[in-house]
Amino acid sequence: MRREQTGAAMPIKKAKTASIVLIVLFLFSIPQTGCRKKSNPASETPSEETGFHTSGSRLMNGACEWELRGTNKMSIWDLDFDGPFAQGMDIVRECVDMKRMSDADILRIVQAARRRGFVTLLAAFWYDSDALSGGTVPYPDCQLLGAVPSEDPRFSEIQRRWREIAVLFKGQDDVWFGVWNEPYDWKKENTASSSQWLEDAVLMVDNIRSTGADNIIVLCGNAMGQGHEPFIDKGRDLLQGRKNIVFDIHAYRTYWDVSRSVIESRLNVLKTADIAPVIIGEFAANGEHPYTAIMDACRNTRTSLLAWLWGQYQEPFASVFRSYCMEERNTDCGE
Repeated sequence: MRREQTGAAMPIKKAKTASIVLIVLFLFSIPQTGCRKKSNPASETPSEETGFHTSGSRLMNGACEWELRGTNKMSIWDLDFDGPFAQGMDIVRECVDMKRMSDADILRIVQAARRRGFVTLLAAFWYDSDALSGGTVPYPDCQLLGAVPSEDPRFSEIQRRWREIAVLFKGQDDVWFGVWNEPYDWKKENTASSSQWLEDAVLMVDNIRSTGADNIIVLCGNAMGQGHEPFIDKGRDLLQGRKNIVFDIHAYRTYWDVSRSVIESRLNVLKTADIAPVIIGEFAANGEHPYTAIMDACRNTRTSLLAWLWGQYQEPFASVFRSYCMEERNTDCGE
């Protein structure tokens, strides 16, 4: 649900005592949920935190559990958010070049998204891409995917850049940090172990937290984002003394072309573990990969879902996903 602005309180003019009493009684009768309009059930043990944060396996907006639906986007070349907004979306995952995109570039994207009420997930995708001014590395070598982060020669500079970005958006709950897009080999027999994932995750999370920024940090698993096993194996270890972490699954054909019931089972295992919220940060590949079972499973489990890639959706997926995002959700907070 998009953010809604509320007007300033209207001053009450002089009135008779009885009228004043009635007005006061009316004001106190208004539910104070601490949530924006249209949200999921309020927590039984409400947090004092406001905005987006995590509570166990729940993604929270104030005291309310929240579900988001949206898209991956490359707004460095296309700042239009009217289109995604008109299709009912409320979150965007932005592809970021960690060397060539300046503070001004990223601020411009976040501000444009915020004007339409979007959460912006800044995701580290590229480093020194020659598609950007001054870049020297051609595609696909500019990508971060498939790498072991801590063993990548770009790691130190990427972590330095993350500290700068964290300071820039510190305390802005609608800006999340996706620290490394699709790390590790895509084949599960060759991919990083859960222990390697934990080692890298600790380094990347603590790097951002060293700035004092408590924004949500989003972590892919192994197998280029398709592997969710490290979340189960080592997620609790990561969350020791750490908070506001979200796990990100990229549900593509290799490991997620399975039935709705299997997908739901995987998501529910993560939810009942109560470690951290999980989102599907990429799926469908513009409609070229399976999508129906994933959408159904996310709807049934209230799992936030983002499609790849805005501006490239093919039919019939484009129409199906548009309808999905237009569905009413987050409607029963505090009821």
